[in-house]
Amino acid sequence: MTTEKDILVLIVDDDPRICDILQKMISRPGISVKTTSNPLQVSDLIKARFYNVVMLDINMPEKSGMDLLSEIDEASPDTKVIMISGFGNKESIIAALRLGAFDFLEKPFDRKLMVHAIKRALETQKVELAYRDEKTKLQDANRQLMETNKALSTLARNIERTRKDTELTIENEIKASILPIINKLQQNKKIPGSHYRDLKLLMDLVSDLTSRLVVKQKLSTILTPAEFRIALLIKNRLKTGDIAEHLYISPETVKSHRKNIRKKLDLNNSTQNLGVYLRSAPTAT
Repeated sequence: MTTEKDILVLIVDDDPRICDILQKMISRPGISVKTTSNPLQVSDLIKARFYNVVMLDINMPEKSGMDLLSEIDEASPDTKVIMISGFGNKESIIAALRLGAFDFLEKPFDRKLMVHAIKRALETQKVELAYRDEKTKLQDANRQLMETNKALSTLARNIERTRKDTELTIENEIKASILPIINKLQQNKKIPGSHYRDLKLLMDLVSDLTSRLVVKQKLSTILTPAEFRIALLIKNRLKTGDIAEHLYISPETVKSHRKNIRKKLDLNNSTQNLGVYLRSAPTAT
């Protein structure tokens, strides 16, 4: 009785006696053997189930083993084929190996040699199947990682777009609602001088806030994401070494980004400190 864990071996030889001999030589617990003396049945047998090893006679009148070898390789590429023949020669051996045969045995058969050939075929097959499975798992993992990165990139773009839209909305609302009120109050001649100075200070603070929102939007458009992050850290008075440690990059990379930031802000010909510039009046940026 064949179990799911059995090694399946198919013997194909137009001589039924050879099939019986090989079956007795190969059969053992864990190895199930099926035989056929009709080479025209091989294609259907291979398609019906997976055979670990096929013992294939090279010389058969209805269909040669060389023709069947190509069909087996196409239908079941993981199956190992061992060619057998009573008329072996160097040319036929080379031709069979080129077509994908795993090994070649000559009649009459030496049982130990045959068992060893089947054992090697099974060991090679096991390694190849394990490698293919690991390769498939790795490809699946890479595909999932790429899909995740794509989703995260889309999410990041959406978050950035939402942030910009929010800042623009805040700026417009401040300009449309708060600034007109302050401006109207400033024109009121009945307001005491001390309050008038407070209103002017409030106007300046609100204008500065809205201007900074505009500046931040401008920086995010002309700088790369990496440069923008470094620009914000520079603005917050972090030194090159601190930025490198914070972002897990080298100080040389930080210096390179600083040069690019200065270039994009047209500061190459200026002696002004970049951090001071980023913290300076918005209208200067």
